[in-house]
Amino acid sequence: MKELERIENGLKSSHTLLYKNDGQGLACSFVNGGLVVDSFVIEDEVIAEALAKKGVNGVVEGSNFNMLKSNYDWFSLHVKSKKLYETLKS
Repeated sequence: MKELERIENGLKSSHTLLYKNDGQGLACSFVNGGLVVDSFVIEDEVIAEALAKKGVNGVVEGSNFNMLKSNYDWFSLHVKSKKLYETLKS
């Protein structure tokens, strides 16, 4: 769950999240004041799908960003629950 920790740290140190699907997964960049604070690729499909639903056209900013930041515990719990369900299902 290293990716969830990086998302949490990125939310704390930035004001905007940019993401884009690439060949490896979901490329994420956390931006603060026009500078990229952290950038990494999320390879886990469950996390990538859940995070992509939070933004519009590859951008999470403003009220959407603040909602994700303030409700991050629920987001994390949702992702972990979904991963557990998929593990038990197979």
